[in-house]
Amino acid sequence: MGNLFYTVIIYPIVQIIEVIYVLIYKIFDNPSIAVIGVSFAVTFLCLPLYIVAENWQHREREIIKKLKPKIDKIKSVFKGDEQYMILSTYYRQNHYHPVYALRNSFGILIQIPFFIAAYSYLSRLEVLNGSSFLFIRDMSVPDASLSIGNLKINILPIMMILINGISGAVYTSGLSGKDKAQVYGTAALFLVLLYNSPAGLVLYWTMNNVFSLFKNILYKLKNPLKILYIIISFCVLVFIVYILFFNSRAFLIRLALIGAASLILLTPLFVKCIKIAQRSFLDSLLHNRKQQRVLFILSCIILTVFIGLCIPSVVIASSPGEFSFIDAYRSPFPFIYYSLLQSLGLCLFWPLCIYFLFNDKIKTILTTLFAIIAIYALVNDLVFQNNYGTILNTFHFNTTGVLVVSVTTTVLNIVSLLGIVLLFFYLVKKEKIKVIISCVGIILLSLTIYSGYNIVRIHSGYNKVLALQNTSQAAVNTITPVFSLSRGKPNVIVVMADCAINGYIKPIFEEHPFLKESFDGFTVYPNTVSFALHTLMGAPPIWGGYDYTPREMNARDSVPLIEKNNEALLVLPRLLAGAGYQVTVTDPSWANYEWIPDTSIYKNYENITAFNTIGRYSNLWYTQNNYGNSQITSTTIKRNILWFSILKIAPPALRILIYDDGWYWSTDDIGESNIGFINSYSVLDFLPELTTYNAEASSALLITNDTTHNLTFLQYPDYTPVETVTSKGDSEFSDSDYYHVNSAFYLKFAEWLDDLKKNGVYDNTRIIIVSDHGAGVNAHLADTPIPIPDEQREKYNPVLLVKDFDEHGELKTDMAFMTNADVPFLTVKDIIDNPVNPFNGKPITTEPKYNGVYITINHMPQVYQHSKYTFNIRSNQWVFVRDNIFDEKNWSKVGP
Repeated sequence: MGNLFYTVIIYPIVQIIEVIYVLIYKIFDNPSIAVIGVSFAVTFLCLPLYIVAENWQHREREIIKKLKPKIDKIKSVFKGDEQYMILSTYYRQNHYHPVYALRNSFGILIQIPFFIAAYSYLSRLEVLNGSSFLFIRDMSVPDASLSIGNLKINILPIMMILINGISGAVYTSGLSGKDKAQVYGTAALFLVLLYNSPAGLVLYWTMNNVFSLFKNILYKLKNPLKILYIIISFCVLVFIVYILFFNSRAFLIRLALIGAASLILLTPLFVKCIKIAQRSFLDSLLHNRKQQRVLFILSCIILTVFIGLCIPSVVIASSPGEFSFIDAYRSPFPFIYYSLLQSLGLCLFWPLCIYFLFNDKIKTILTTLFAIIAIYALVNDLVFQNNYGTILNTFHFNTTGVLVVSVTTTVLNIVSLLGIVLLFFYLVKKEKIKVIISCVGIILLSLTIYSGYNIVRIHSGYNKVLALQNTSQAAVNTITPVFSLSRGKPNVIVVMADCAINGYIKPIFEEHPFLKESFDGFTVYPNTVSFALHTLMGAPPIWGGYDYTPREMNARDSVPLIEKNNEALLVLPRLLAGAGYQVTVTDPSWANYEWIPDTSIYKNYENITAFNTIGRYSNLWYTQNNYGNSQITSTTIKRNILWFSILKIAPPALRILIYDDGWYWSTDDIGESNIGFINSYSVLDFLPELTTYNAEASSALLITNDTTHNLTFLQYPDYTPVETVTSKGDSEFSDSDYYHVNSAFYLKFAEWLDDLKKNGVYDNTRIIIVSDHGAGVNAHLADTPIPIPDEQREKYNPVLLVKDFDEHGELKTDMAFMTNADVPFLTVKDIIDNPVNPFNGKPITTEPKYNGVYITINHMPQVYQHSKYTFNIRSNQWVFVRDNIFDEKNWSKVGP
């Protein structure tokens, strides 16, 4: 119950405080100034509530003042039940009830949730640890600024109560002793509560009292709003001068800050426009209170359902497995429940509280605002969709570039907003409020039904994931070997390193020269191209060859994609099994089109064993490396899931600001969760212990590993995961997380190669390392742009490293034109004479690339984004590549 109260009522305020803190911290780069800024911003935002509270209190005092003589007389004449009956009659005659006296306490009551939120946020704010300000040595602990012998005295709380006392004296001037006792009693209570609290929290509340003192003085003056506007305008001008001449942020950021601050100067104009709009268009909404109330509540519910239930359920339904078995949560439903609770607070509870506090004119404005926001949110999500590519289950993108929008899109979005506003005003002007309510009701019903449909999909997907969580694939606490190689017979190892970038091989091996010795006999093929930017289309050619490129799979448009994908995953295992090899397959990408691969597709084939390893050894790795896990991924998901919904409904131009480079305006370390990385890295780390060397028959290990796909920064020079990275290195690529995870892969894989040598199986083992695609990196690895707008060669330049039987020597470079669809041929070369695809009888060969290949620049990485039989690739998303991929002339867009 306490968690429900916190999530619905307090947590939305915590989020607002956090956003304000991060914004001010980014501007001034000082945690203490950020705390003061938060205090000012919260006071300013709550000013309308304080004004309402003051009006209520003033009204209560006037009523009591008017009734008091008669009440005193009744109390002096009558006693007991007779007094009660007469007082009740008197109150009723004057339309008053003793409960109304609680209005006197409203000013204090509205401070309680903000105090709890501030306490919750600031008391755990790690950036305050060790931060000093004026006489405060450490903002994270009580200030203890004065010492008398062994007695430490906290000065800041004493300053707080003094300021509070002065503020109370100004406020209660001319009021009754009862009112004064209430104010001073509250001040004393906060002194007791905050005396031993962290100095950062006390500073926040002290500044809150300073601003409250200023507010109380302002109330005593004539034209307080005019004076307030002048003071705020002066502060804005000082802020603009600071940003222009003393701030070192990028020019565009400073320009945006100046523009946003300048809007405050236009407040009187905005108020005037609102009054004109209300008078000219919203009169019927003002006078029809029932319809106004219904429209406001429905608009709030739409926003609640849309961002708290609909959008999260759509994302999770697309891949329930990614949100299952996360930390202590088995199913994805707790994440939906949590997002719904957050949206209930943000979009329903607090808006309703604010709505019922104000008069009819303000209610009309709020109703108009929320109705327009609700419709605009739907338009932004449904019409102005971006192709975000791969989205991690923590709601992070592989690159922020997917959030960049064109000027045309921004203009169209603004036009759509103006259209919604004008249409709303027109319908209200024509007294068609019932039409608006009907449309809003239909939208709400549709969203609810669609959310229910997605929840059914999630339940079904979760049941499939649950079925796959058998004992052979569950997390383990001890190491039992699962791979076996033969010392006396030939072995084959093919490792698909998802998203590994070819161009990083050279700088990584130069930074770690010993890798050249570990990778003895290997040849690197830099001139290699992949067929797509993502695994869904990029992996099938690796295991099935040229019959399973996106172009060839679309050509077979009468066969479901899932069947063609499973065929591709089975081609190489079946070839090797047929040649007498004992085949082990791990983590086959999108097997049976499930995010957690459904290895049952291999069960009907002899000599093939398949299972999943990713995530299986994570807990053991955490234990052995004393690495704190503490449910970091679930914490990230629970926070970011609502922020992602807000990003989706926001104007396209603002989405990159909301994303905040993956932090979503958070001050926690949760933005750097690397559990996805460790899920795969732990497998690499344990490879020597997972491998035995006593197989009687030839062995083939077909391994998929995502270490190079899960981006994180690692500890230099060994590129190992640590809780706090203290050094990223000093190479040209040290600031690239892609470089870090690629380095980690080769360093760990080298340890396994050394173990193969030590156990006498290196010479009789053919080893191929390949990736399904590359990635868009911040800086080009070579000065070779390609003539395709918004694309990089590095995205389609996968790793291809090959070591043949009995091959030795330093790492060689071969510039032959290759594709990752050559892997099946390279794997079975000289093992199987004239190999053919076991499903269609076509030869396994490299000939299809000789005249060039067709690749796709389609950026839709999820199964649900395509039709049942073909990939949804537009005609302008095909590119023809041939010969030297480093020559831009060899890249050309083509038709279907």
